[in-house]
Parts: sequence; structure tokens; C-alpha cells
Amino acid sequence: MKKRLFLYTLLIIFIALLGFFAASVYVTYTDNISLAKETVAETTQICAGLYTDNTDVSSFVQVGGDTRITIVAPDGTVLADSSQVDVRTLENHLHRPEIQAAAKGSPTAYVRHSGTLGVDLIYYALKVKSGDSYVFIRTAIPVARVDAYLYRSLPLLVFLLFLVALLSFFFIRGVVNRVVTPFGSVEQKLRLLANGKYKPNPVAGSYEEIDEITRNIDNIAFVLQKSINDLRDEKSKLDYIINNIGDGLFVVNENKSITLINSAALDIFNVQSDMLSKNLHYLSYDKSLANSIEDCVSLAKSSLFELTRNGNIYLVSVKRLPDNKLTMVVLSDVTENRENAKRREQFFANASHELKTPLTAIKGFNELAALNNKDENIRQYLDRITRETDRMMWLIGDMLKLSELENTKGINPVAVSLAKIVSEARETVSASIKEKAIIFETAGDGIVTAEPRHVYELIKNIIENAVRYNNQGGKISVKIESGQKAVQLTVSDNGIGISPKEQTRIFERFYRVEKSRSQRNGGTGLGLSIVKHICVLYNWKLLLKSKLSSGTEITVIFGTH
Repeated sequence: MKKRLFLYTLLIIFIALLGFFAASVYVTYTDNISLAKETVAETTQICAGLYTDNTDVSSFVQVGGDTRITIVAPDGTVLADSSQVDVRTLENHLHRPEIQAAAKGSPTAYVRHSGTLGVDLIYYALKVKSGDSYVFIRTAIPVARVDAYLYRSLPLLVFLLFLVALLSFFFIRGVVNRVVTPFGSVEQKLRLLANGKYKPNPVAGSYEEIDEITRNIDNIAFVLQKSINDLRDEKSKLDYIINNIGDGLFVVNENKSITLINSAALDIFNVQSDMLSKNLHYLSYDKSLANSIEDCVSLAKSSLFELTRNGNIYLVSVKRLPDNKLTMVVLSDVTENRENAKRREQFFANASHELKTPLTAIKGFNELAALNNKDENIRQYLDRITRETDRMMWLIGDMLKLSELENTKGINPVAVSLAKIVSEARETVSASIKEKAIIFETAGDGIVTAEPRHVYELIKNIIENAVRYNNQGGKISVKIESGQKAVQLTVSDNGIGISPKEQTRIFERFYRVEKSRSQRNGGTGLGLSIVKHICVLYNWKLLLKSKLSSGTEITVIFGTH
């Protein structure tokens, strides 16, 4: 930039100087010609003033020195000429422009070539009275005399041109240095900024406008450097967090190239750390993982599934990051959770089986004792034992059902009428419905494909909860809608309802909305958990809507088969 600016500026100045030089020469030459014309006119006037009727023209023309003097008759005949030529050989001068101008009374100087002398001359003529007639007195000086003046002044002009050019060279170099040097400092600062080593260092001494620009650039660079340092610190923190979390994490772009991967993910897939910018296939050839990522990249479809690798079970979450085309994959090790869940299931199954036998014996002995008892005081204790034993038997039965659902590997589905199952379930709780004077309404029917016992358990538990948590004189509505793609069962009541904070927990085991009321009504806290497990087993959709003190609505959407 500095070299180009210097050369361009110097070239412009040099061209300007040459133009000025040419203009100066032209003006000088023009002024000299004008001065020479005035001199010729003055000389002619002097000669005209000296000319009389008795003047010897031959002697008269010889007083001009290097000035040519010519006497011309009215008819254009040359009477005398100061040049060493025979006037008889000269052509008629009547039509010469200076003679014509003098004849018309408007004498004018003319520059033209002399055929007689072979040089350029400046001519001027006057009409002078001579007796009863007149003559033309013409004087001329050579243009070479004017050129001589110009040639004498030309060296001075050339010297001045060279001097101005030399001064311009040093002046331009100084100006260019003052202009460019601050920008060179800016360039160095930008390089330091790019390397993260920028420190404010204002440079002054140039022009005020340029100093203002460099100061503004300095301020912007300082802000940028601070932002870069902050971002670098945040990135370091984020990298540390990402590489030290227990879950594996990696991100792929729309071309399925890896843009980010943490240490846990490298360990899970047993690969080196140079995975950035490589295709997903370098990480894993697992089809379920590849297909899930493909769906997310192409269709923005999130997915959640389990992946077994090196004996460990990972819960894989595939999601599209908001506002961009990146897909994030998180692998959480759930091996221990699965093993703990399996141990719990085994414990529940074993405990249920172990408790069922002694409870059956207790119930039998209690019934025998009740048959032989005659004491009314003892009967109330025997009745309490019967109630608690029945409750324990129901609890164990529900626990066994949950254990069975969790360990179900295959099902034998058949066509089942939902209206029929609703009727059977209603009969089961008919005593409670009658006791609370609940209005029970059903509408519609639909056919689903499942094991009847599973459908019965699902509907029975939903209706039991609707009855158990309803008010005296309440209402229960069962609506069945059959569509082309699915069958929908909706059980709604106007009972006590469920608060928002409890709605997310009612499908957990042993969770009760009102524990005291559940205990009075014989609730085990496993009914809705059984409902959830059945829906998961068949991939049915379970929906809940509830408002405290207004009632609850549970909807099951059965997929058609």
C-alpha cells in the first residue's frame, strides 16, 4: 500500500509539473511573440514618422539593422527592401495580409514564412502619405529573435522543474509515511488480536483525522480482545464440563460429520481423540444409532432408545439443537439402574410369593376362629384381622401383577370389546358405586387387540380410582370412541381432582394423592402404576387431565392392530 500510494502520488505530481512546465513555456513564448509584435509596430511607426516626400528610399531601408524594412508602392510593387535581394525579382506585395490590413486602415502584425529569406518573420505595415499619393512602409523581425529569448529562459525553467520535482519527492515521501505508518500499526494490532495477544497502545503523531480513526480502531480492538478472552474462558469452562461429565456426548452436523465429542463418548466407543470432522461411521456402525441420527438430521425427529455396548446399557437421547442444523447425541450409562430395577423386581416377586403363603394361612385360621367365637368383644378384632389380611392380599396381588407385567416377554393378543370389559369392571366395584350413590354412564364401543386380562386390569384400575376418589353422589362417565387409526377410552369423574404438582407422580408405585382416604377405601397405590405398565407393554398412549376439586379425566389411546 505504501509503495503504491507513493508512486501514484509522485506520478500525479510529476504529470502536473510537466503540464505546468509546458504551460509556462507556452505562455512565455506567447508573451514574447506579443512583445515582438508591439516592437515591430513601434518600429514601423517610427519609420513612418521619419519618411518624407524627399526621402531616398534606397538609403532609408538600410537604417533598420537586422530589422527588415520594405517600401511598397500603392500598386504592390516593391520600391525598396533592406534585404540583399533585387527588388525587381520580388513578386507583387499588394495581397500580402499586412499590406491589405494597412490599406484598410487597420494595421495588424502577422507571423508568416518569408519565401525570400526562408525564415519566419513578424510583419507589420502602415500606409504613409507621399505627395499626392502614398506608400506602404513595412517592417519585419525574425521569429528566431523571439525564440532566442525563450531558449535563454528555458534552462532556468528546467532547473526550477527539477528542483520542484525533487522537493515534491521528499515532501510526498514524508506525507505518505505520516499517512501509512498509523495504518501499519493497526495491521500489527490486528495480527496481535488474531493471536489473542493484543494490548492497547495508541499511536499518535499523524494527521488528526487519521489519529481519530486509529483511536477508534484501538477501542474496537480492545472490546474485541476482551470479548475473545471472555469467549475463550467460557469455552475452556464448557470444554472442562463437557469432558468431565459422566454421560457420553457428541454432536454431528447436517453431513453427519462429528463437530464435538467429549472424553466419555471416546471411551464408550473406544476411539482416539482425532474424531472431529470425521464421519459418524468412524465412531460406530450400530444401525439403530445411525438410523436415529439420520431421522434427526433429515426430519428433526428426536428419539430415545437403549444401546448395549461392551456389556453396558446406555440410554441414548438424539435431539436436534434449536436454531441450527446440529444434532446432539447423549449416552447415559443406565446399567446399574437396570440391574437395581431387576433386583427390585425380583425382590417384589420373591417377597410377594413368600408373603402370600403365611397370609393365606392367617386368613384361614382367622376364619376358623371367627366361626367358633361367641364373644362379641373378640369379634371386632377378628374382623379387623380379616380386613387387614384382605388388604395385604390385594397388595401382594397387585405386586405380583406388576412383576408379571415387567417380566412379560411376549403376548397373545385377541380381539377384545371395550364395552364388555367396562361392564365387567363396573360389576367389580358395583358395591362401592351403590354405597356412594355415584351416577355411572357409558357410551360407545371399540375393538382392540390385546390379552383380555390386561385390558380388564387397565380399565378396572382406572374405574376403581374414579370411584375411590369421587364424592358422595358423584358422577363417572366412560366414553369409547372408535376411529380408523385408533380406539380411544376416556374415563372422567367429578371427584376430588389432583393438584398439578402431584399429576407427574400418580403413576409411581405406592403413590397416593390422599393417603388417609386411600387407606380407608383400601387403596394400595399400585393401580395406576399397573395401568402405566400395561400401556407401555402395548405402546398405548396414556393421557391425564385433572383440576383440584373439579375432577379427573384419564384417556387411553389404543393402537389398532
